[in-house]
Amino acid sequence: MMKNFSASPMMKGIVEEVEISNLILPNYTIHERGKESTDELALSILQHGLLHPIIIRIKESQFEIISGIRRYLACKKLRWKKIPCHVIEVDDKDSFEISLAENIQRKNLNPIEEARAFKVYITDFGWGGVSELAHKISKSPSYVSKRLSLLELAVEIVDEISKSKISPSVAEELVYVKNHATRHEMAIEIVNKDLTVKEVRKLANALSIADATESLEYNSLMDSKENRDLKINRCFDKILTTLKITQNRIGTIIEEVDDNWIIYETLMHHKNLINNQIDIMIREQKRFNQKLKYKMP
Repeated sequence: MMKNFSASPMMKGIVEEVEISNLILPNYTIHERGKESTDELALSILQHGLLHPIIIRIKESQFEIISGIRRYLACKKLRWKKIPCHVIEVDDKDSFEISLAENIQRKNLNPIEEARAFKVYITDFGWGGVSELAHKISKSPSYVSKRLSLLELAVEIVDEISKSKISPSVAEELVYVKNHATRHEMAIEIVNKDLTVKEVRKLANALSIADATESLEYNSLMDSKENRDLKINRCFDKILTTLKITQNRIGTIIEEVDDNWIIYETLMHHKNLINNQIDIMIREQKRFNQKLKYKMP
C-alpha cells in the first residue's frame, strides 16, 4: 500500500543533538540555495533559535541530511557545534520522497526545481510513475505531468520560468506550440508585456494562423504529388494536435468539477468521444500512408 509523506513530526524516529561535523549533504539536492536566504535564516535562528530540527538518516559512519539543508548551512554559519536532528531509518527512495514532500509543503521550490526533481524520481531513478509520485507528495497526476512538460521547453524559456518572469500556468500554454521559433517569439512577448494565460492563448492562435497562412503561400508554389501528400500528412498532424490539446484541457476541467457527478459524467463522455476521434484519425493517417507505399513505383 502506498504511503504519502507529511511533515516531519508525523514520522517515527528520535530527536537528538548531533555534531555538525558528522552531517553530510545528499548526493542530489532538490533546492538551489542562495547566500542571501541562508544569511536571513541565520539571523532568524540567532534571534529565535532553531524552531524545527533537521531530518537526517544514518549513512555509513555519518548522518545524511534528508530535509533542512538551509537550516544546516545557517547553523554552520553561526558556528554551532551541534544541531537538533530528527533521526529516522529510511532507504534512498523514501529519503528522496520525504525531502521532496517537505520542500513542496514549505513552498521552497520553483516550478523548474519541482519538474527536475519529478524527472529524477520517475525517469533517472525509476522509482515510480506519475500517479505514484503524485500520491506521495499529495498532488494530482495532472500537476506532476504539467510540471514535467515544462522541461520540454527551450533552455532560455526554462530560465525565465526559474526567475519567475514566466508563470508555470502561462508556460504550460507554450508547450502546445510546436514551432520553436514561435515559442521563442511568444516567450519574449510574455516577459515584456506580462501576458496572462488568456492573452497567451490568443497570441498562440494568432501566430498559428500566421504560420498556417505562410505555409499555404509556400505550398501554393509547389504542386507536385509529393508535396501534396506531405501537405495532407501535415493536416492530419494538426488535427491530431488540436484534438489532443482539447482532450487535455477537458481533463483539467474535469479535475475541478469532480464533486459534481452530472457535469463530471458529461465531460468524461465528451473526453472519451474525443479520444475515440483521435484513434480514428490515427488509423486514417496510417491508411493514407499505406496507400502511398503501394502507389510508389
